[in-house]
Amino acid sequence: MSSTLPGDPSLTLPTTLTIKNIVAVQELILDCLNRNTSAVLDIDEEAQVDLSFVQLVTAARKQAEIKAGRVLLARPAAGDLYDVLKRGGFLDDMTPDAAHFWLHQEKN
Repeated sequence: MSSTLPGDPSLTLPTTLTIKNIVAVQELILDCLNRNTSAVLDIDEEAQVDLSFVQLVTAARKQAEIKAGRVLLARPAAGDLYDVLKRGGFLDDMTPDAAHFWLHQEKN
């Protein structure tokens, strides 16, 4: 269901995606976006995630869109990422675009 294209560069992220290392993760994502118009974030299902990562991804998506690029997830949100989205209310009344991005659900 992912809308990645063969040329989209994959970026494997660390297994800790929390406030403790969010600046380093931000640098990884920005570096990828500075070299490419798109980035496919590969997030391990066992990764530790907190709200700072969701905020970072949301900001990265907006920054990529400004440059006519995009940020995608390699697979639907799972594990801690899914739990953070749920606890943060991001799964409530999702727009079709958000459901497509986070959960790889088809847009209506």
